Amino acid sequence: MPEDHSDDGAFSSVRTICARPGGGRVITMGFPGLDTDLRGQSWINPDLLDATLTEAAAAGMQLLLVHARADELPAEAMALLRQAAKARALRCLALPIEDYGVPGTAFLRGWRRLRPVFVQVFAAEHAVGMCCHHGAGRSGLVAAMHLVEAGKTPAEAVSMLRGQFAETVENEQQYRWVEHHARQLRTAG
Repeated sequence: MPEDHSDDGAFSSVRTICARPGGGRVITMGFPGLDTDLRGQSWINPDLLDATLTEAAAAGMQLLLVHARADELPAEAMALLRQAAKARALRCLALPIEDYGVPGTAFLRGWRRLRPVFVQVFAAEHAVGMCCHHGAGRSGLVAAMHLVEAGKTPAEAVSMLRGQFAETVENEQQYRWVEHHARQLRTAG
């Protein structure tokens, strides 16, 4: 089990590293490197960026899904993240979700297109990482989707994630969406 990073965010913004039934892991994190200065302005802290990606890569992360929207982040954030990910041979893809929200149509189209990539990563016993702003709501919701698709119930998936980071899946709408996703899987199967 990873360290609890909720109180010591200066070291890493990794929130959870959960084994996925059937192979691989899901990792949730705050946006790598996102920090706040004394005036309350967001900026990208290179040490925090490095520590977060180093920890996630050490846990087997091969793919990082970014759920924060570009307008939530400092102007250079995505470019710096892509550069740091590329240096580690990590794939980094934007799949945004509205803050405190649930996946929309564009997200679901991207999710379906990425499904073969997820299968490949998990089959190789590697990890898919999810990041948003803080690493709680949207990242937790998407990590729960992966766990549900691997056979966990929504309650089990959320409990596994909250066991490492209590803020995971931060509102009732997000939890209900994970339940909706599970029903959709049963209907399709």
